[in-house]
Amino acid sequence: MHCELLFAAALLAAGQAVEAADPPQAQAAPAENLQLQYARAKLGLAQTNLRRIEQMNRRLKRSVPASVVAEFQDDVDEANLQVEQAATAPEAGAFDVWLRRAQSELDAATTRWKKAVAGNRRLKGMFGELDVERFRLRARVARLQWERGKELTGAPRAAQLEWQVELLNNEVDRLKEERTRVAPFVRSYPVYWWY
Repeated sequence: MHCELLFAAALLAAGQAVEAADPPQAQAAPAENLQLQYARAKLGLAQTNLRRIEQMNRRLKRSVPASVVAEFQDDVDEANLQVEQAATAPEAGAFDVWLRRAQSELDAATTRWKKAVAGNRRLKGMFGELDVERFRLRARVARLQWERGKELTGAPRAAQLEWQVELLNNEVDRLKEERTRVAPFVRSYPVYWWY
């Protein structure tokens, strides 16, 4: 009996410790809708990621390229738009956020391609021909993806969701390309894999 009381007391204390460790955002007011809470949390994360990148650049000038900083700024802009839309009409502008995301990808891809072309004009061979062609095609895919999204503005939700999934798949493909372009022969394993 004594062991059971000690065990119950330990469980109660552990439960109270877990509740005390919850961040204040997790205990938000129930009157605020979940979509708005989510949008605000994403905005906070996007702002923190941008500040981290800016901090890295302050410590070591130009350690993070301007195009990457611009992508993080686009994430903040998208998150701000999500917060505005969730605060005014939780469901009304959900697709607009996705169109903005497609527009950001188009802008980034076009900039990447134009910078590669300009870099090769300044210093022949700075970017390989295949890389320049990949950047051009990535910009074309992004433009067509954005145009398709604009056409789906008034379409049924199922068609919009299909487009959104394809947009995410394109982003995954772009990340794979970047990973292989940046370090094609380097194998690295994060330290946490060994723990």
